[in-house]
Amino acid sequence: MIRRIFICVAVAAATASGGHAAEPGIDRPPFLPPDAAVLEVLDASPPVALAQGRLSQARAEARQLVAGEHETTFTATFDDRRVRGDGDYSEWSGQLSRGLRLPGKGRLDRAAGMAGVRAAEDAVEDARHQASLDFVDRWVRWMEASERHAIDAAEAETYAREVQALKRRVELKDAALLELQEAQGAEARTRAALVQSAGLERRARVELVSVFPGLVPPATATLPPPSAPRRAFDRWAALIVERSHEISMARAEADREETLARRARLDRAPDPTIGVRTFSERGGDETGVGVFVSIPFSGPRRSAVADRQAGIAAQALARHALVSREIRATADTDVVAAEAALAAWHDAETARAASEVAAARITRAYQLGERDLSDRLLAERQAFEARRFELAARAEAHRTLLRMALDAHELWLSEED
Repeated sequence: MIRRIFICVAVAAATASGGHAAEPGIDRPPFLPPDAAVLEVLDASPPVALAQGRLSQARAEARQLVAGEHETTFTATFDDRRVRGDGDYSEWSGQLSRGLRLPGKGRLDRAAGMAGVRAAEDAVEDARHQASLDFVDRWVRWMEASERHAIDAAEAETYAREVQALKRRVELKDAALLELQEAQGAEARTRAALVQSAGLERRARVELVSVFPGLVPPATATLPPPSAPRRAFDRWAALIVERSHEISMARAEADREETLARRARLDRAPDPTIGVRTFSERGGDETGVGVFVSIPFSGPRRSAVADRQAGIAAQALARHALVSREIRATADTDVVAAEAALAAWHDAETARAASEVAAARITRAYQLGERDLSDRLLAERQAFEARRFELAARAEAHRTLLRMALDAHELWLSEED
């Protein structure tokens, strides 16, 4: 088999209408690690390895179904016979037998095996998809925590400089002690926030490296501004449903169980066993060759097995309908969340820029003696809060856009021909 890797701009999913390669719907975010490195850690993750093992199992089960449950059996007997008044004789017999599948059963066995392999292959892709969602969430969470720590450090440094300046002014009798104490309170608050954000950053990094040990994040990171996807938002939901491996996996499992139900109905008529027998009696004075047929009588057990398998098939069909409904709901949720998060970030960015302009003006007015220190500290605090709010909105926008792209299989999808 030839493995192909479809990565964002290289994805070559054929369209339903014309068979042309579909254009990628989103630009690959530059803050993510190289695609080859990401695919390596995704394929090495335990959920994907588990799904790969189940795929090997499904392929073996398919071969088992093709081979059937009947095997050739050889039976031999050796006897010493003593006939009163006639002497002793060495006798033996041998027979070779094999059960035969009735017409139609072999075809259904092959179809059930193929459906099981399809379901297992989709399970591998879905496991990789779920692992990629977990990776993106952890990577963006770490980047957000890293940048949050940098913002808190900048705020702490700002208040530290203010405290140092006020200490000198208090010594020169140019500022009141109350202003110094007010600035020291603000500095203490920012130091506490800095300790908390440093702990969150370390925790996010440790969790990321522990779950995906093949990737080492850089020392610091900054999330770039998110950009709108190339594809219109109203086109994403249908694409997510169309490309869903969960739906195709549920469909394959339903096909398998339905095929096995048909097979169980046919199995109400038992398979015959046909064989050939040869024997030698009275020391070779009597020999012979014969053919025999053995046919079991069908009983209530076979009917119960068929009814049970029919119930399993009905459950699989219902599960497919349920999964299809859930994926459609997830697709709609993905699109709504991504569009809303992107709009929220634009507003948060506007608020951040306005807060920084206001803080700069109030700082200038404070330096000119037109505003007091409380106004300046409040303005600076509001500016830093706006930066943190914008960061949270920016990270959420990246998370929702990436989730939408991953659910549409625009990133890190590996398939086998």
